[in-house]
Amino acid sequence: MTESARVYTELKRDIVTCALEPGLSILEQEMCDRYKASRTPVREACRKLCAESLMQMIPFRGYNIPALTIEEYRNLHELQAVVEPAIAALTAERATPAQIKEIESWASYEYNVGQKNSYYTFLEWNRNFHICIAAASRNQAFLDVVRNVQTRLMRYYYLVIVMDSYGPELVLEHHQLVRAIKSGNPEQARARAEEHLSNTGRRTMRVDLRSANYGSERLLDEEDISWMELSRAEGISKKQLPAVRRRKLAKR
Repeated sequence: MTESARVYTELKRDIVTCALEPGLSILEQEMCDRYKASRTPVREACRKLCAESLMQMIPFRGYNIPALTIEEYRNLHELQAVVEPAIAALTAERATPAQIKEIESWASYEYNVGQKNSYYTFLEWNRNFHICIAAASRNQAFLDVVRNVQTRLMRYYYLVIVMDSYGPELVLEHHQLVRAIKSGNPEQARARAEEHLSNTGRRTMRVDLRSANYGSERLLDEEDISWMELSRAEGISKKQLPAVRRRKLAKR
C-alpha cells in the first residue's frame, strides 16, 4: 500500500465513523501530524476524499468535514429510490455469471453488535455490494452516481448501525436482491431493490443528527478553553494555538 493510500484509508475511516467530527475544520499540517505523513500523500488523500464529497477544500484555510444534514440524507435517499431499482432491473438483464458471483460475494457480511471495527467493515462491504450491482448494469453514468451516493451515505448509515442491530435483516435483504438479479427477472429485481430502500428509510428514521453534528462549542474541550482563557490573560499570540491543536489531534 502506498503512503497516499494509507492516509486515504485512515482518513476516510475517521470521517465515516465521525472520529473527525462533522463540521470540523482541519489544517493540512494537522493531518500530517495525525497520520504521520508528509504533505504530498496527505494532499493526494484529501483530493480523493473531496472528489467523493467526504471533505471540502477551503482555499488558503485547509479543509472542512461536511456537516450531516437531514436535507442531504433526504436528497440522497430520494435519488436512490429513483435510480437503484432501475439499476437492479438492468443488472438482472445484463449481468454475467462472473458479475453475479462478485455481487454475491459482497452480500453476506454481518456486523457484530458492540464491535465498532465490524461496523465500518460492513459499510465498506455494503458500498461494494451496491457498486458491483451498478457496474453489472453496464451503464457508466449509473455507476458514477451509485459510487458517489453510497460513499456519502456511509456516515449516515454508521449512525444507524451504532444505535441498533440490523445485521441479519440487512444480510437477508441483500440475499433476496441477489436471488432476484440471478433469476434474470427485471421486475422482481426492481421490486426487491425498492423493498430494500423502503426498509432502509425506516431504519434511518431513528437517526438524530444532533448527536453527530457539533456546534463550535462542542469542538472546544477543556484543554481548548483553558488555552483560550490563558491567551486572554497572558496575551498569547493566536499563531501559537494551531500548534496546540495539532498536538491534540495527533493524540486522538
